[in-house]
Amino acid sequence: MHRAARRSRLLEKPPPHCHAETLARLDWHGWRPMTRRTQAPLKNDPLTERALSWLVQLHSGGETAQDWQDYHDWKMAHSSHAEAAARAEHVWSRLGPALKPPRRAVRRAAGALAVCLVFAGAGVLAVGSFPGWFADQATELGEIRTVALEDGSSVVMDSQTRFDVDFTGPQRRIRLLDGQIFVTVAADAARPFIVEAGEGEVQALGTAFNIRRDGPQTAVSVTEHAVRVSLKPAEPVDVTQGHGVDYDPATGLGPSHIVDIENVTAWRRGEILFDGRPLGAVTAEMGRYRRGAIFFTDERLKQLPVTGMFSTRDVDDFFSALEQTLPVRVLRLPYLTLIRPRTD
Repeated sequence: MHRAARRSRLLEKPPPHCHAETLARLDWHGWRPMTRRTQAPLKNDPLTERALSWLVQLHSGGETAQDWQDYHDWKMAHSSHAEAAARAEHVWSRLGPALKPPRRAVRRAAGALAVCLVFAGAGVLAVGSFPGWFADQATELGEIRTVALEDGSSVVMDSQTRFDVDFTGPQRRIRLLDGQIFVTVAADAARPFIVEAGEGEVQALGTAFNIRRDGPQTAVSVTEHAVRVSLKPAEPVDVTQGHGVDYDPATGLGPSHIVDIENVTAWRRGEILFDGRPLGAVTAEMGRYRRGAIFFTDERLKQLPVTGMFSTRDVDDFFSALEQTLPVRVLRLPYLTLIRPRTD
């Protein structure tokens, strides 16, 4: 049995074949059929990944003039951003689509580069532009680590997770900046244990629980006892074992609902289970464990349903399983994965 078939088990038959414009395969020497793998002339760093993510957004078909402005503002923030953008644009140029922002954005880009050079010459580093870089605890891509806190509590950190710790006051506080954590709280009635995530707070009521933060959205699931979740101006919600709650400043604090704890916490074992999830959401989740951006040449592919258990330790197996089961082809490049319709 093929290794991908053993380790990544898709459980549903593929939906009907999709058709769209295909993308030629290439290597790093130009447009021609790929016959062997070559080493990409790129520095392996998160800033280049971020720049590539910007380029994917700017060529998604839904980009706006503000997106271009934001990209150039990001490049202006520090000379390292400009260098990463240059590397990413070099890679993108190999894929064919040219960088053609609106004319006004081009003029702004020139100004951004000039300011960036001034900042670099002066040796200025705007620390406020890099939230989370100096977090008390942080994990690298693909790393899952357990942190023992000074009060006896423990925090299991998922890939690319960052949080700060503040135990100096009458409360024990953690501020989750990015990612996902599983918290087991040591009892101390005199000092409440609170996790800040986005605009909300989660207070432990003698418990163990999982918190995941995706930008403004936060999901809380309780595995033992209960927690109290707050998001102003709504009234706090008590969430008991086997239940969860989601919140977002845009939509507010949702109601408590039943969750599958085994599925929610499977990431601690290096596994993720999907049950009929859209391919776009699935690749976004698996992308947390692999460097680079994931790009679809046909947006309709994002709606293909995926059901299966996948290992986060070998995401290449996941992409191989997609090709075997869904009507897609996957082109894996350094820093970029392209998913396109299968035409054979």
